[in-house]
Amino acid sequence: MDIKKQLDALDWIYSLAKGSEPRGVYIPQKPLLSDSVTSGIFRELIPEQAGVRSEALLEMFGRISAENDIFPHLAAVLRNGFLIAKAEWTPYELKTPHVSHSMCKSITSMAVGIAADEGLLHIDENIADIFPEKMPDRPQGYVKDITIKHLLTMSGGSSFNEAKALMTSEDWTEKFLAAETIFPPGERFHYNSMNSYMLSAIVCRRAGTSLSEFLGKRLFEPLGITNFYWEKSPQGIEKGGWGLYMGLLDYAKLGQLYLDGGIFRGKQLISAEWIAESASKKIAVPDSMGRDGYGYQIWTLKGGGFLFSGMFGQNVYIFPKRNMVIAVNSGSSGIFPQGRLLNIVSEFVSDDKNFSDVPIKNFLYSNAADLKNALANAKFGTVISEKNSLAERLKKSILKIKNNSAIPPAAAVLSGYEIIFENDHAGILPVLIQVMNGNFESGIRSAAFFIKDEELIMRISDSEEFHDIPLSFSESPSYTYFKKRGDIFRVGNYAALTLDEDEIPVLKITLCFTETSCVKILKFIFGTDEVILKLREIPELYSAINDASDMFFPALGNTVRKTLEAVMETDIAEYKIKNFLEPNIRGKIRKII
Repeated sequence: MDIKKQLDALDWIYSLAKGSEPRGVYIPQKPLLSDSVTSGIFRELIPEQAGVRSEALLEMFGRISAENDIFPHLAAVLRNGFLIAKAEWTPYELKTPHVSHSMCKSITSMAVGIAADEGLLHIDENIADIFPEKMPDRPQGYVKDITIKHLLTMSGGSSFNEAKALMTSEDWTEKFLAAETIFPPGERFHYNSMNSYMLSAIVCRRAGTSLSEFLGKRLFEPLGITNFYWEKSPQGIEKGGWGLYMGLLDYAKLGQLYLDGGIFRGKQLISAEWIAESASKKIAVPDSMGRDGYGYQIWTLKGGGFLFSGMFGQNVYIFPKRNMVIAVNSGSSGIFPQGRLLNIVSEFVSDDKNFSDVPIKNFLYSNAADLKNALANAKFGTVISEKNSLAERLKKSILKIKNNSAIPPAAAVLSGYEIIFENDHAGILPVLIQVMNGNFESGIRSAAFFIKDEELIMRISDSEEFHDIPLSFSESPSYTYFKKRGDIFRVGNYAALTLDEDEIPVLKITLCFTETSCVKILKFIFGTDEVILKLREIPELYSAINDASDMFFPALGNTVRKTLEAVMETDIAEYKIKNFLEPNIRGKIRKII
């Protein structure tokens, strides 16, 4: 066991829990992204024209949106190559590129397949032979036995993982090759995103170009995918296993390409042989993951089909039996959201009553209209249904504001006041983004409110800078850009001012970081002379932390939660961890005008 690596990991967790910036070099990861093309990508049909019943699709969307832990953002359904349903849970929009997380591992696999077809590499090659100058003088364990195929099947056994890479600016390839192996390559499945990074590095080495350029010329440009961004390592190599932003319909297009055997408009972009191999089971996976097995950076599904999958619910499901692709972006709290989302989609696809091999002629057009209207009115955090309940109709009537810029009188009262908070590490940027990007905030110091251009503005300040966020109290969100140390995030928000059960005023602001899986919820509870600010996040990281420990810190010998309990040095550590991830901050009110 490498004791230094274990101590580094513990120090990293300890620093994060205590609110100080963990060690490591910060490199901006998230630039301003332009809109993706959404028109003309697919020909659109009424579901019945493609042999699918609209009422069944509406039921599926309703079930997905009703689940407490799925939190869908965007969805698209293709059958026979036609777009038969699409949903945008506002403030999320199909035109906005969305992070893929590990879904892009399947795209890295496509690059390997293309490179293999061109003779640039062979999957049985040892990676030590590809990077001889980066091999240590005394390789540990079985490093010299790892092949490209082992990387593809997540069976390489290296102990150098994504979390350790995030803690260093050193050469990730050298670190991977210098790390100890925890079992002989090929022995078993062991999920590690650095396997995907190494595949990216291999394609870059053999092609003599970046992964983005390699795929751009051979895959993305022929498919009409022109707007994407892939984060890179400190060495300038695309991360391969995470960090790709692309429009959902472009993800769906890649799923359709696999369904069509690699052919697009008569041109073979990826060989049918590679697609058949990469999408078939090569290694068993733990039953707890809810999948049948793993191919080449692609999951195989029980009952047929396969999946490009990223954490927190970034998925492209491909079902050859139904000639169907279902693409989803969401903010589930599961690292592997193998539960209800997969179950709901699988149950829809497996039910023969939902499908016909030919267009359905005798159907009610009102069913198709109900589906279209329901999806057109989808809103983040609300349930899609055929008919709104009386309670929902009353709610919309009460909250409806015709002018998007109008400020409710009660909210206007906030203008001219500032809340000064006690010292705390909690910031506006979601913890998940801080960890993934290494972009750590110093914590909220104050929140001021003022009216500008007929909008109520919330000015959030920390020790470094301030951020002005226009608040929307209507059915339509307000959008702004949140900038932090070189990273730029598009944020859509909804605000509501209400009374709680004790008639205490509460301002709730939902900040959706629309290019990511993350949402930050701010709840200001106004007392007589102080305010309590409750900060919550979606995905709910407290629930996901044990899953994350198995993925990111497998060699610690215990879960991250246990580690945090130890560094908190208290018998009420569980409470303190919860408060670290979901803090309540006290503040004093003062008038500024």
